[in-house]
Amino acid sequence: MDTDIITFLRLNYSLSSSTGNIEEERYINKYNIEVYEVQIDENDKESSSLIGKVDVKLFLWELCIEDNYWVDDLFSQLDHNELGGLLFDYETNSFKKEWQEEIDESSNSNILYLDRIEILPEYRGKGYGRLITKDILLRLNSSYGIAILKAFPLQLEASHPNPSKQKNEWNTKMNFKQMRQDSNIAKKQLYNFYKEMGFKRYKRSEYFYLNPAFQNPKLDRDIPKIIKFKATTSLRISCLFCIFKHSPQKTV
Repeated sequence: MDTDIITFLRLNYSLSSSTGNIEEERYINKYNIEVYEVQIDENDKESSSLIGKVDVKLFLWELCIEDNYWVDDLFSQLDHNELGGLLFDYETNSFKKEWQEEIDESSNSNILYLDRIEILPEYRGKGYGRLITKDILLRLNSSYGIAILKAFPLQLEASHPNPSKQKNEWNTKMNFKQMRQDSNIAKKQLYNFYKEMGFKRYKRSEYFYLNPAFQNPKLDRDIPKIIKFKATTSLRISCLFCIFKHSPQKTV
């Protein structure tokens, strides 16, 4: 019977870094996360499906300071000029005043950038996006002083001119064209999604941020209880979240 099926998410974190002459690569950790929906039936038989992919970047600003590395070089080389200009005063090689005040509260000047969160169409509307975002924020909590993202609907992005075969297959499954194409409505929905998790909008920009130094009751609202966790000692980590047993819980 379907009522005897346990469903949960498994997040596999892969950390990549580079060595060599590409100096700016020393100051960023890149996390590629694969999200699986796992089901266990009444006979303890497990099945899993890849339902989402996430890209996260951790900018190691504290290491930049130690090495006297200039922030404009870092963000320009990594093709994040807009983000760098938002956060930093390039002339003084330091955070802008409003961001420095936030950083002072958390005692950590590293920046967690949630680059992309992609969930396949048939798994949307189940509250999985909220669960995934919460896990990332908590899993890396001690590593950053500000979490920031650009809330821009993926379906409105310009197509990449030469996607790889694997990326093209994934984009086909994502079915971006079937998602809401009205820019104003799509952005409003996305803005509300992050506001409901406690993110603050930076002025009237597309950027939203969260300071981990402050309690955030909104992040826990309607989140199913975590009943199982598993982590390996390697750079690959699995995080298990029970979503429901018997009857699904409705989540935002």
